[in-house]
Amino acid sequence: MAFFSRTVFLRTLLLSLFVISLNGLAKDSPKNYKEKQTKALRAPVYEALMEAQELQQAGKNKDAIKILDKLKKRSGKRALQAHEWVQLYNFYAYVYLGMENYDQAIKYFEKVLKEKELTLGLARQTKYTLAQLYISQGNPKKGVEVLEDWFDITDKFTPDAYVLLAQAYLQNKQMDNALAPLKKAFALAKEQGKPEKENWYSLLQYIYAEKKDYKKQRDALEVLVNRWPKKNYWLALVGVYSELEQEKEQLFAMKSAYIQGMLDREPYIVTLAQMLAAEGIPYEAAKVMEKGFKDKLVEESEKNLERVADYWRRSQEVKRAIPYQVRAAKMAASGEASLRLAGMYLTDMDETKAVDAIQQALKKGDLRNPLDAQMLLGQAAFQAKRFSEAKKAFAQVAKAASKDPKSDKSKRLAKTAKNWQHYIDNEIKRQAQLKKYLG
Repeated sequence: MAFFSRTVFLRTLLLSLFVISLNGLAKDSPKNYKEKQTKALRAPVYEALMEAQELQQAGKNKDAIKILDKLKKRSGKRALQAHEWVQLYNFYAYVYLGMENYDQAIKYFEKVLKEKELTLGLARQTKYTLAQLYISQGNPKKGVEVLEDWFDITDKFTPDAYVLLAQAYLQNKQMDNALAPLKKAFALAKEQGKPEKENWYSLLQYIYAEKKDYKKQRDALEVLVNRWPKKNYWLALVGVYSELEQEKEQLFAMKSAYIQGMLDREPYIVTLAQMLAAEGIPYEAAKVMEKGFKDKLVEESEKNLERVADYWRRSQEVKRAIPYQVRAAKMAASGEASLRLAGMYLTDMDETKAVDAIQQALKKGDLRNPLDAQMLLGQAAFQAKRFSEAKKAFAQVAKAASKDPKSDKSKRLAKTAKNWQHYIDNEIKRQAQLKKYLG
């Protein structure tokens, strides 16, 4: 999981960055830092820094760097004093930060922290900013170290600081260490009357996911989908419900994402349809798939066409199923799809088309039970009153079954096929007699 976006990080950092105070006042000071800056900047230094700041704000970062370089080269009586070096390094870091040159920004922030004339206020801001930079640049170990130093000298703890510490631990894959400061962030926000943020819950559910604590991950995700409904949260919640075997909740989450237009890929739509069908709602499953076809999100492949046909069949809507099964059968390499089509035709009382479909199935071959298909052909042909075709089909079954006389199934098929042959002969005679009588 990417916890930092460079663009977002830069925007946030620049907005929250310390507005450089040239007086550097601070109320309470640990022993390592000066409480306040006792010396003011000399006028030429102050003016040069202000000019650099104006150039930086105008987007002329290279020109700002040139001004700072000139200051750095001052010598003799004009050379920078200790407290002025602090401000120069701070300005360098600020300009490089605006240029997104994070390595150089880190370098100069580190220089700021080494200066003896550093004030407490600037030390606090520098350490916090430096911790953010270390973490964003993939050095979480150093980020934790600097941030813990910041906790030692700050007098105003914030929930965001604890979240930042949690992010650093997460980058180090220290899930347990990350959880404690994140919980502290929630508690502190509640204590200070501050609103909880989306990324806090996002981090929380991620930690619980890594720990495989799916119940707590579910709780965090349920907050996310209610307050900040986004596709990745809904889909994550679907997965968690699956892990917890909460099938009804899983379907509800999937349908909610679908209604909000978040299921924009074939696997999501097909999965939703399968879940609806499994829950005994094949009609809705078929409608979901049809809309997927219409929106060009689901490919009209053999498999998907068969899915829709099956959903309509299970909805007792055979007439709506048949066109999809016809298309699937044409695309299929084996004859199995044609056999399923024949079954639909038989349900729809269209025996003639059923016969044609079975013949097509036998022609394509690659059937799991070819003798069963042959038997079905005989029965369908009989119902279509195509007696000669029926007799031929049953004769082929009897002949094939007799080749394996030891098999119980073969014996049963052979006997059934012969019975059908006798029955057809009797029916032909009966029809002939009836015709003669009526004639």
